[in-house]
Amino acid sequence: MKVFLLGGADLEMQEIKKLLDEKQETYYDKNLSWGAKLSDYEDVLNDTDEFIAIELEEDITPPKHYTKIDHHNDLPAYPTSLEQIAKLLDIELSREQQLIAYNDAEHIKGMSKLCATKQEIDDIRKRDRDAQGVTQDDEILAIKSVYDLKTNIIYSHTLYFSAVADRVWDKFDNYVIYNDTKAVFYNYEVKKVIAFLEQNGIEKTDFYSGGGKRGFVGLKDNVLDKQQIEKLLESFKTYIEEKPIISYHTFMLPFTFDGEFDKKDDWDYKKFEIKTQRDYNEYIYFYKHVQDAIFNKEDDEKKEDFISKYYEYKEQEGEFVIQTKNREFTLQLDGISLRIFNTKVAILAFNLINYDYKNPDDILSINEFGRRIYPQFLGNDFTIDTKKAFLACKVTLKLKDQESISDDFGRFDDIKKLDSIKDDLLPRYINHLIKQNFNLKNKEKILRPIIDDRMFVISMYLNDELTKKLSSQNIKKEICCNKLHKTFDSYRYENDDFWYKYIFVDEGDKTCQSKHMTKELIQEATYDRWVEWGTLFGITRYSFVALTGSWYGKVILLPHIQTMYFQIFTLLLAYRASIIKFSDDIQNATDEDKELYKKAKNIYHNYLRFLNKLYFKEVTAQDQGIELYNKAMAIMDIDKFMKDLDNEINELHTFTDMIEEKKYNDEQKKINKKLNDISIYGGILLFASFFTGFFGMNVGSNDNFSWFFVLIVIVLSIVIPYNKFKKD
Repeated sequence: MKVFLLGGADLEMQEIKKLLDEKQETYYDKNLSWGAKLSDYEDVLNDTDEFIAIELEEDITPPKHYTKIDHHNDLPAYPTSLEQIAKLLDIELSREQQLIAYNDAEHIKGMSKLCATKQEIDDIRKRDRDAQGVTQDDEILAIKSVYDLKTNIIYSHTLYFSAVADRVWDKFDNYVIYNDTKAVFYNYEVKKVIAFLEQNGIEKTDFYSGGGKRGFVGLKDNVLDKQQIEKLLESFKTYIEEKPIISYHTFMLPFTFDGEFDKKDDWDYKKFEIKTQRDYNEYIYFYKHVQDAIFNKEDDEKKEDFISKYYEYKEQEGEFVIQTKNREFTLQLDGISLRIFNTKVAILAFNLINYDYKNPDDILSINEFGRRIYPQFLGNDFTIDTKKAFLACKVTLKLKDQESISDDFGRFDDIKKLDSIKDDLLPRYINHLIKQNFNLKNKEKILRPIIDDRMFVISMYLNDELTKKLSSQNIKKEICCNKLHKTFDSYRYENDDFWYKYIFVDEGDKTCQSKHMTKELIQEATYDRWVEWGTLFGITRYSFVALTGSWYGKVILLPHIQTMYFQIFTLLLAYRASIIKFSDDIQNATDEDKELYKKAKNIYHNYLRFLNKLYFKEVTAQDQGIELYNKAMAIMDIDKFMKDLDNEINELHTFTDMIEEKKYNDEQKKINKKLNDISIYGGILLFASFFTGFFGMNVGSNDNFSWFFVLIVIVLSIVIPYNKFKKD
């Protein structure tokens, strides 16, 4: 028998109870409060029935037949308990029930995602507090708790923190509510709060969490006393003060591969789901056919008919350390991703945050040294000379709870090893992440990067002073009719050395020492639609950079950099990589005569699929997106490469048609020759038939010589054609 065990009382649990009643399911409800435990039902547990425990802490060994329903603590990615129960009972939730579920998951922010009205929100929250046992006296105490607030750390005069939270949720981005025995942290990054508690000796069993990435973390009752809690919160204020983001960097490695991607446990397939406003904004930004190409919509990652698949490395926290000839830069890891396309190309991306290095030269150094994956050249002293120019002395990837992976490029200093590593140039920290995940058809073939020794750079630099300087105008002064006239001449960025070096990823001296050419290159590479609002964009074949103010950069532009713009340049790099892959396939096909037509047909089929499913002339209806995309397409010469590839494809098609036509003509000649031979030798057989028909089969019956003559004619008319056809 199936038996449900109900957890702590709130509106969600109340609604779950209604569903169970509706389906006449068996359940126990002991009207428990938050923090309910499985041991509260120990008296009804047995090894015969199938128990389904809803939001119960497993403080004892579960029974033999047992299912856990929850979405808190270690299960933040799970649907709410109400949604799980509805699916189990095959019930479709009403709007009101959906609001209740979203309320339980993410409080008022959750209901806002369903466009809940103020009346709906107030009603759900009031009913939730009633279900928890909040009385009118508690409501009054909550009002007292929030009266004349001056800080986001709030002492609650009521045991029910929900009554306080409902009154302050829109006053602070994040806040803490505590009393003499417990504390709850709201809207902070859950991982950071948990790390803080663990650093302060709080055991995992002494706190709980939920509500997604920025949800809540609660310290359980009586783990600490009031004095200890207040001391902990003072320490928390120092700990949680977020450093302002100075710059954001994404290094993208596009590469081709020959074989299959074999996902190991290190990578998680990420189905795209709209869980936040940011998810919605990213999704709706693109046309429908583009959405199909860049977002995982399938539950099953093994589906054969796919355009691209997106994965995230299982460990997203850590550091990316760049050691140069002069100094060391430590950037915080904001995630590692891998997108696999059906054209046998992939893009590995490192997302990095800089909290510590403000100087413009530091930003240039991070981009220049961080993107290099192997020496561009070797001098007399091998990599010593390269490292004096633009190769890092060492790059280290430090992943949380994993051993650091470093590469100092020392293997390039051994002349005996150069021949063996010339086709396997990727640094160790990249090989560690991806090489084991690709089953290559030919073990001698490698993962081939497509932008020589560099990764593609996406960079955003937040600098109010520099932004103001570069977006200001150069004024031209002229005297006319004895009056001074001032007219607009240019923006200062158009002749600025830093802006040039930032766009073209130069470190040290500019690689262009002509003022005229510098200005021309800057104008060609700069997108300045928002210059007078303090934002500049730059695009080259190997970079997409932005310079903006600190507030606008963090609040407005950063989400675009992390989502929409990242997706746009992922597509553009996929185009370049796919074009190179097709060119390689064409070269390999024409180098080998065997099965040329079959290989060419397969290449042509894949090319048509690439054109129809992945290669887009336009990706969004947004003006800025259209302009950036078109500018990047032009600068990266995508259309030119596509025309060249189209010519290669057509030439291959023509070549294979000629070969097939020649084979066909040769076969036809053989067939025609055989038909001609058949006609000739048919005439001989006709002579034998005529001979016997005219003289009769009894000819020579009394003449041995005549018999011998007839026999010779018949045998020759059979043997000669047979030998001829056998040779053919």
